[in-house]
Amino acid sequence: MSVLQRLAAAAALSLAGGLVAAPAHACSVCQAGDPIYSAAGASAQPAGSVSAYLELQGWRKTSGLLQEMAGEPPEPGREVNQSQQLSLYLSWTPLDRVTLSLGLPYRFNAIIEEPEGATHERSTLSGFGDMSLMGSLVLWRDRDVLPSTWLEGRLLAKFPTGNRQQEVNGAVDPHLQLGTGSWDFGFGLAAAHRFEAASLYASFLYRVNEPGALRYRYGDVTLANLGVEAPLGHWLGDSRLDALIPGLELNFRYSGFDHFQGERYQDSGGAVLYATPSIRWRIAGLAELGAPFLRLAVQLPLGQTWLHGQQHEGVVWSTGLGLSF
Repeated sequence: MSVLQRLAAAAALSLAGGLVAAPAHACSVCQAGDPIYSAAGASAQPAGSVSAYLELQGWRKTSGLLQEMAGEPPEPGREVNQSQQLSLYLSWTPLDRVTLSLGLPYRFNAIIEEPEGATHERSTLSGFGDMSLMGSLVLWRDRDVLPSTWLEGRLLAKFPTGNRQQEVNGAVDPHLQLGTGSWDFGFGLAAAHRFEAASLYASFLYRVNEPGALRYRYGDVTLANLGVEAPLGHWLGDSRLDALIPGLELNFRYSGFDHFQGERYQDSGGAVLYATPSIRWRIAGLAELGAPFLRLAVQLPLGQTWLHGQQHEGVVWSTGLGLSF
């Protein structure tokens, strides 16, 4: 098999894995986890470096129905969100210590409204979502070349590039829209330490969500993550398995209540903690094509009791293909 054929096969496997799995995740505008860590293990990279990561996620979440008019209680029943998102993350380090990461999502949104005693209605919408840009600055590192420990400061900006007023089935549902219509921002820290045969990573981000389209505002969000990765060959004493790198993360998210038409949406916000096992496979023999790797992960919610109102988070499946230059 030629080099190009092997790379094409890896990409097909990555996308197929995400499509076949029954993906699930919160329909919250801010997902748990750290996409920068998923894409590269950490964002610090040598000056002049460029990396790309293509990731497919899918999720399922249920919550109470959204009220139709201000001052009226919502109908009894539930809303089921079953959606997928294909995201491209591009990271560039124009200067030493400074990395810029651009996130470009393409969303496949689907919402099923299930009022009690009434016909269920499924609405779908697909297209490009809201673009985001994160800047990372290495505040401290133990050495300038190939550091083993470093601390980053981060700034996030999210732009209203996705469609946010699309009518589907005679209604304009803010939960179905591809974008929020708001200019949002965030700030945080990240740190990493590389041992001889493992790496440890932690990050924190606070995101402020501004009022958006359709008189809807998502609650502000706090994200915290802790992850570890180690080559399988180290644990089994077989260097031939070093291309397989299992990992484990803890992903925490807390968000405030959403507000719709000036009133609190009771079935929104709260806290959730995920345990996230993953496997990263470095595809050997393709260094000239960006040293590609394939990553598979699943987020498992550890309970539902910290969520507000009527909510249930499902399992999140993701698969991605990464390159670095």
